[in-house]
Amino acid sequence: MQTNKHGARFGGRIIAAFIIAAMLLLITGTSHANAATTAPSGLKLSSKTSTSISISWNSVSGASRYRVQYSTKPDFSESAYNRFTAVSADIHGLASNTTYYLRVRAISADGSTNLTDYSAAISAKTDAAAALAPVSNPLSVASYNVKCANCFAGAANELPWADRRAAVVSTIQSQMPDVIGVQEASQGWLKDDARPGGVSQFEDLQERLQAAGTVYKLTNTKRNNCVKDTTPTNCVYADQGASQGTKLLFNSATVDLVSQGSVALPSINQTDNARYLAWGIFTQKSTNKKFFVGDAHLDPGGGTDYQNVRTAQTQAITAEINKRNTENLPVLVTGDFNSHKWTAPTNAPYDVMTAAGYIDPLGNTYASDVPSGAATAEKTVGANYDSYNAFKRQVNARNADGNGTYLDYIFTSKMRVAEWRTVVNADSNGNFVGTIPSDHNMIRATVQLP
Repeated sequence: MQTNKHGARFGGRIIAAFIIAAMLLLITGTSHANAATTAPSGLKLSSKTSTSISISWNSVSGASRYRVQYSTKPDFSESAYNRFTAVSADIHGLASNTTYYLRVRAISADGSTNLTDYSAAISAKTDAAAALAPVSNPLSVASYNVKCANCFAGAANELPWADRRAAVVSTIQSQMPDVIGVQEASQGWLKDDARPGGVSQFEDLQERLQAAGTVYKLTNTKRNNCVKDTTPTNCVYADQGASQGTKLLFNSATVDLVSQGSVALPSINQTDNARYLAWGIFTQKSTNKKFFVGDAHLDPGGGTDYQNVRTAQTQAITAEINKRNTENLPVLVTGDFNSHKWTAPTNAPYDVMTAAGYIDPLGNTYASDVPSGAATAEKTVGANYDSYNAFKRQVNARNADGNGTYLDYIFTSKMRVAEWRTVVNADSNGNFVGTIPSDHNMIRATVQLP
């Protein structure tokens, strides 16, 4: 009896302790859950234009970053996203006269963890666009990394140059840019062409463009900076203006070449491929206005050393333009800069170009899919695609709209940009149609010279 009595008392104490512990766990657990899932409140529209919506919301305790989701669909399918550290956001690059749905949640500082649910959604309709006068005497400039013929790696969907060059020619013909900066159009001889003296990839490309009925010419036809420029064997150095696979072609029906040249860019060591800025000054025949175009292909290596050399190469580009552009002509710079908006710790070449006063028409700023307020492209087509496709059949695209990830750029001085196009021949499922021309997509900007 005594033992049972004590056991009952002890058992009662255990039960009471469990009840208290459970209540405490329930209270603390509920509090923690509320802290983790309570969405930002007070989401509201601040202002809007024909291409932007500004919103604000109340802060969440402990949150240092927020993610805004927006879509033209009320169920938020085909959404775009952007991160903000403030409790307000300016969403740019939107379609005019269009209803958007927006909501916001708190996320961790590195963006890897969702701290809250999404807020209740709001909707806002952008204003109707003001009518703009059509661009008169448009000028079209493109950038295209065509991948070097002797770099065939046999990746899935990748074909040798002989089997994809017709697709490259067709892509260029589909846009007929007045000037196109190409990269990796190698000066090396093609292995499948037995003509005496060999044929380089850039010569082959020009020949095939002309055979297709176009009148594209090279600003510089030299293969190597040697006394005998046709081969680097036993080279005796002489500056021929050659720039290896970085070349400018121009449509001689629409523009005239005034002058041209190139400059070698800084490098880490001599074992890396030489990098160049190829430049040309042209006259637009329809207006008799002169303009400057530069084309470059920066080093692709990873790590701090290559990040630094790309910075130095871009600084050399802006310095050479300042040196050669003595008439302060309108400038367009094309190229594969081998750096993008997710490159850590920063997109250094982009920073150098914009600090020098050049404009990215897409406003594709660091770690953002939303065009910045500095974007100048009045219309974009395919800007949501990435510029590098890696020969994947499914075309790389981060979102249904906004900006993709770009290694390839067209920077401009101050001028009107009527249209930007990332040139992709894709079906309704987002797959490339036919032969994938290159591991990069051609980009093209249509401008009006000031």
